[in-house]
Amino acid sequence: MTSETDDTGVHHRLRFNVLGALEIRDRNEPVLINGAVRRRTLTVLLLEAGRVVPVPRLVEAAWDEDPPGSAAHQIRKAVAELRRRIPGGAAVIHTDGPGYRISVAPGQLDLLRYQDLLRAAQTAQENGEPDLAVTRLRSALELWRGPVLAGEGGRVVDAASTALEEQRLGAAERLYELAIEAGEAAAVIGELRALAAQYPLRETLRGRLMLALYHTGQQAAALDEFNRIRDLLDEDLGIAPSAELCELQAHILRQEPSLAPARRGAARAGTAPPAAVVPQALPFDVPDFSGRAVELERIHAVVEHTPPGTPTVIAVDGMGGGGKTALAVRAAHQLAHRYPDGQLFVDLRGFTPGQEPLSAFRAQGDLLAAAGICSEEIPGVPAGRHALWQSYMRGRRMLLVLDNADTAEQVRPLVPASPDSLTLITSRPRLTDLDGVEWLSLGALPEPDSHEILRHTLGGERLEREADAAAELLRLCGGLPLAVRIAAARLSNRPRWTVQHLVDRLRDHGRRLDELSSEDRGVAGALSLSYESMPRQDRRAFRLLGHHPGRYIDVEEAGALLGRGTTDAEDVLERLVDVRLLEAREPGAYAFHDLVRHFARRLAQGEPGPEDTDAVERLLDHYLARAENAGDTLFPGRTRYSGPNGGPPGTLPAFRTRDAALKWLDQHRDSLLAAVDMARGHGLLRHAGRLPRELGFHSSIRSYDLEANVALETGVGAAQTLADPALTRLNLTNLAMGQWRLGRIREAVARLEDALDISRSMDDARSTAECKARLGQAYNSLGELRHALKLSEEANRTARATGFARLDGSSLSTMSHVRARLGQFDEAVEAARQALVVFDSIGEIQLSVDALAYLSRALEGTGRHEEALGRADEAVERCEQLRMPSVLPVMLARRADVLLRMGRTASARESALHALAEAVRSTDDIHRATVHLSAARAHQAGGDFPAALRQNRLALDIASQMELRYEEAEALSGLAAACGASGDDDAAAAYRGAGDLLYSRMGVPESLYRPS
Repeated sequence: MTSETDDTGVHHRLRFNVLGALEIRDRNEPVLINGAVRRRTLTVLLLEAGRVVPVPRLVEAAWDEDPPGSAAHQIRKAVAELRRRIPGGAAVIHTDGPGYRISVAPGQLDLLRYQDLLRAAQTAQENGEPDLAVTRLRSALELWRGPVLAGEGGRVVDAASTALEEQRLGAAERLYELAIEAGEAAAVIGELRALAAQYPLRETLRGRLMLALYHTGQQAAALDEFNRIRDLLDEDLGIAPSAELCELQAHILRQEPSLAPARRGAARAGTAPPAAVVPQALPFDVPDFSGRAVELERIHAVVEHTPPGTPTVIAVDGMGGGGKTALAVRAAHQLAHRYPDGQLFVDLRGFTPGQEPLSAFRAQGDLLAAAGICSEEIPGVPAGRHALWQSYMRGRRMLLVLDNADTAEQVRPLVPASPDSLTLITSRPRLTDLDGVEWLSLGALPEPDSHEILRHTLGGERLEREADAAAELLRLCGGLPLAVRIAAARLSNRPRWTVQHLVDRLRDHGRRLDELSSEDRGVAGALSLSYESMPRQDRRAFRLLGHHPGRYIDVEEAGALLGRGTTDAEDVLERLVDVRLLEAREPGAYAFHDLVRHFARRLAQGEPGPEDTDAVERLLDHYLARAENAGDTLFPGRTRYSGPNGGPPGTLPAFRTRDAALKWLDQHRDSLLAAVDMARGHGLLRHAGRLPRELGFHSSIRSYDLEANVALETGVGAAQTLADPALTRLNLTNLAMGQWRLGRIREAVARLEDALDISRSMDDARSTAECKARLGQAYNSLGELRHALKLSEEANRTARATGFARLDGSSLSTMSHVRARLGQFDEAVEAARQALVVFDSIGEIQLSVDALAYLSRALEGTGRHEEALGRADEAVERCEQLRMPSVLPVMLARRADVLLRMGRTASARESALHALAEAVRSTDDIHRATVHLSAARAHQAGGDFPAALRQNRLALDIASQMELRYEEAEALSGLAAACGASGDDDAAAAYRGAGDLLYSRMGVPESLYRPS
């Protein structure tokens, strides 16, 4: 053995430094260790020098979360490589039982020297040797170069680094206190200023700086420092300085003699009393804690405004994985300076996998032990232990965190009765039986805060490269901090994965919960703990509610699924709210968090039985009855289905108003769309065949035809499987009108021809007439005006003969539109007026909007412009009354056209631009060309010919693609006018010729498009 090696085999020539960037030196020459896994593994071994670190702990440190399956093997390879690279490494790193242990002498590791010096300083201070204490503290602080691994060590290393940083600040504060007492205030002012600037909200440091300035005759500067931190605390945290700092300011103001430094001689003359043990047992603060500014501000405000002499109790509740513990720990660290007698933390294990909740008796024992009470002094009977706990807390200003609580009974004996204490409680359910508590419920984390977690883990550059994918990832995580952290960790540990790759995996509904899990934690596991904590009947109810097809659920839907009345169903839903498996919205309305919905759906689909099928059928019966009821209220006089698949009559009360019916359909639209697929999946064809029709009607107001048409396709298939021609015809007709609104007119005609054949085969005159009326509407769009008029007139005759008022009005309305295009303005006026009479008689508003627009067009053609404007205004008003965003733009365009005829160009342009703006937000595709044509005419009249050209070209593109021949001709004529006004006569002639040809083929009188 050489002189450089002792009898343990440790090479004394080696030096390890972890208080900053990792450094290894051999005879003062650097030893290079590269690779994150090797560096983190060595750092953790050095942080735990002399102690065995199990391999799982090293895995956790090396990968944070979601390590690869080969992680343990990679740790062993990393250790082998470390032994090879470090001179004499085999004698330094030992295999010991379940892990590894590093052997170094205190002089070889800066951390050990640092800790030895701090202990020596404490001993010196307790022995009345302040000068020696100062020397030891300075030597210790000189070893500090920065955060462990320079802040790049991952969660485990960063947590240890945070604790060491807190220890360093505490040592610095002790050093400056001793220096000021020794009359050396001037020597430390510079250091204090630098440290206070680095930690501007740390009140103890600021207090030391104030004292140092005061002792050097700078009273004004000392008071300025108080004002500075007061303003910072107010601006950043919304709180005031602590009572201690305020008292110090008051003493400086009054120049209290008590501020004079104590005489060292007096201190040395006597024996210094032993320092009281101040427990500081808070867990590490999460380094990348993000968001929750509102909640933190609320906690600070409650603490700030609690009357003196009153204990403060704040309870934070929320769903599993919502970040309750992280919030409580962050708040506790921020408020710790207000509670100089110590801070305690206990995990009550209310929702810890594989463990029973901690009893109040055991929790009191753990807290007393953490406070430094010897085990022999802690009573073994509940009454004695409770008395000792309350006695210990009495008179102390302490902060207590009771984490992961289960019930109020568990928590109540732990809450101190002493004044001026703060208790922070976290729990999943709201512990409503606790008195005198300030409640704070955590919801989803806002997207910017979730994004900050991703950015901290993955880096800004990686997120900027995939900004859209990152936003989608956060949406799929639903603002749940646990989900976001797991997703971030997976991407961090799989650098070859793109964010989009993980998004694609998460989009698989069956795998989403599996993707958001790691070896020891996951979203599904967190939710399962809440689920298992409920009584059996509530677990059954939650599983049945998993069949609900949407995110939002009301008491009627829950009652249908559970087979209960609404009052009982509401009680069940409220209990689910209590355990944070459901979110309360407005009275009677609730919502699933998206990930909870996936969890509930997995449970529901796991072991389906007869009760599941019955529950689904009850819910679909409810949807069908409610949706048909709403449709009949909104669309009076429509054909009622009376075929063989009618099902049991509904018992629900009718909607009292149109607004109530429309609100119900608006709120349940997504659930109804999903219910169609659910019905088909369960083989409930009656519901799959009938529900889509209600969606088609609702879409005619709310303009979501792409989704509604998919449901209607399903409805057609279900009706055909049921061999129900009446239902097939209804779905085909509604599907055709959805296709018409999307501008797929040829497809609509084909569907309507099929529906017409079915109607004729059933020998159903009313159905036949309805198909003809819709065909007339489609052929009008295609420019086959004479054919459209013939079909509409046939439909109208049958409607009147059979008393079908709604069809009577709608066919008259189409007749008015066609006749106006053919120049038959007087007949068009009469038809539109008759249509309005019919619609008003049955209380139909939606179709009356079209009739008013057609009447306005016909009146304009007769030269009655004021009356035409009045009807256009009335159409806009009715459209807004029914909140029809899909039709409002074309009504505003109609108004603009009349104003233009009246010579009110500025007003016309304003209305046309309003129409364009509304069209961007929502409009049926079939109407877009009309809106652009109106804007083009307004620009033309105002002399803005380039804008007129742009709008006409947009209209022409749309009309040509959809085969809207009349609008196509109007666009060509508009282009001719704009080109002519711009001096391009050749283009004007070409456009005019093409437009005239179209008008002629449609049978439009030449006087309309070639006025004299």
